Amino acid sequence: MSTHPAVNPLGGAWPRVSAPWPERSAPLYGQDFARDPFSYYASLRRTFGPVAPVTLEETGALRGYLVLDHADQLDILQNRGRVLWTRDSRWYRDLAQGTLPAGHPMIPQFAYRRSRLYAEGAEHARLAEPGNKALAELDLLRTRDLIEDLAHQLITAFFPEGGPREWNEVDILAQYALPLPLLVVMRLMGMDESGALATGNAIHDLLSGGTGAERAAAELDAQMRALVTGKERAPGPDLVSWMHHYNRELSLGMDTHELSEDVWLQIVAGRGASTTWICNTVLELLTNPDLHADVIAGRCQMEEAMNRVMWVNAPIQNLIGRWATQDTTLGGYPVNCGDMAIICLGATGADPTMLSAGWDVSRVNRSHLAWGAGAHACPAHDIGTLIVRTGLEVLWSRLPGLRMSVAKEQLNWDLPYIARSPTALPVIFPLPPTASTNGQQWTAQHSFISNPPQPISTEAKERPSAQQGRLPLWRSLVAWWPKR
Repeated sequence: MSTHPAVNPLGGAWPRVSAPWPERSAPLYGQDFARDPFSYYASLRRTFGPVAPVTLEETGALRGYLVLDHADQLDILQNRGRVLWTRDSRWYRDLAQGTLPAGHPMIPQFAYRRSRLYAEGAEHARLAEPGNKALAELDLLRTRDLIEDLAHQLITAFFPEGGPREWNEVDILAQYALPLPLLVVMRLMGMDESGALATGNAIHDLLSGGTGAERAAAELDAQMRALVTGKERAPGPDLVSWMHHYNRELSLGMDTHELSEDVWLQIVAGRGASTTWICNTVLELLTNPDLHADVIAGRCQMEEAMNRVMWVNAPIQNLIGRWATQDTTLGGYPVNCGDMAIICLGATGADPTMLSAGWDVSRVNRSHLAWGAGAHACPAHDIGTLIVRTGLEVLWSRLPGLRMSVAKEQLNWDLPYIARSPTALPVIFPLPPTASTNGQQWTAQHSFISNPPQPISTEAKERPSAQQGRLPLWRSLVAWWPKR
């Protein structure tokens, strides 16, 4: 514990703690929470009301106020016209003063980084502008072609050498839901195959934890910097090149570090939420006979099934990381400057206030907060939805006989601090699968984004994405991925 508390982000002393931590709190960890978080949230609401004081590990030092009701969540995310709650983790008093348990695996998620994720106001707008404008350059119809092609390649890789068996088994999480969003986003960023392979390896090692995690983090940082600096010299039809373009055009002054941070943020965000959304929608379709029948019969569009999952098995359960910049109250609790709030998206499907007001948790109710709200709302709603919907539609088209290979009750679940998905989703499907009808070869003439911006130099440069004699379909990359 630090004997000399750090100053607050404004350079002044932290105010005196005026209210002690509540005497009664609940653990937001353990097998009961992991097995059925929705019943757990319901019990917290019955016990504490719309806000529950919770601890996230055994020592009780990592703690915050779990916000269970939709209205209170909106108040925090939107700040309702005044700057009170912030994403800037330098306002996390316990982190600033060194009172958290050393080495806790969640602490790196709170560490301040010079990126839009932790910025507010004008600085947030500056750091977010190039990435947001680059996303607007995407041609979503052509991007769908890219997603379809990668999805078909991944599904083709399900089958063993020598052809498909009478019944085939695959882990949809590891072999489809994990790689598809990451492959798509890396391709949109303009990575070549070698860079994507190195990035995929580093992400795998980082998320696996262990002794290689620190090395993997350094490798990822190097890969992002190499991508950003390379695209500045030789822009192509990709998001990173357009980020450079708008950074210059708007005179935003973002340096290589800041641009690299934003590229990394978009890759991580695309990988996390989309992966869990695909996995949980497959699970819902395979364990909900009525919904499955409606999708097969065309009475329910795939996007409606995806929307239902946002309520009944939210891919992102908790948004951890909003901190009070002044003393306030929340759900009847006095909150000190520097205390943490946790937005519990997983609990809002059973919010009694919403239900009593006539809200129906259904396929068409889009009032969920999965994309956030306020200044820090996710800017990639369209592309995220497109990746998930296209991936699911291709999967259902290619494997119409898909079914679970184990009972839902036998699945093991990761602890849903942030995202909730099973550790594996084993499914089986019969012979024969439907053949892929997407024979298009992905070439520079079929770009998924606008033409590349002009390089800084007037000297003509060979465009990396248009090299001759190569298939930018990444067939070797897709073939490698399921073996990880």
